[in-house]
Amino acid sequence: MANHKKTQKPRKPQQHLPKVGTPADDAYRMRRSRQDVVDFGLGGGRRSPLMYVIVVIVVLLVIAGVVGLIALTA
Repeated sequence: MANHKKTQKPRKPQQHLPKVGTPADDAYRMRRSRQDVVDFGLGGGRRSPLMYVIVVIVVLLVIAGVVGLIALTA
């Protein structure tokens, strides 16, 4: 039990947030909101192979739906 610290993962350094209502807080919130918009749906900013598979499946379903509507109306 004495060696339990050696087996733990090292902690990430904590980021201290600025006080509410200060210009530093406004800048931090603006920066974070822009990062959230850019990273939305990308899984943390990196593009995984799963994302490409999902996009291909959605595109194929849309194409199949359009072809099906054309076939049903013709």
